[in-house]
Amino acid sequence: NLTLYMNKVRQAKITGEIIEIVSGAEAL
Repeated sequence: NLTLYMNKVRQAKITGEIIEIVSGAEAL
């Protein structure tokens, strides 16, 4: 199912961005 795959990719991208933000905040 292509839609399900795209949702997983989008969710992984959002999760990665959140991790980056949290890591950056911890660095400060």
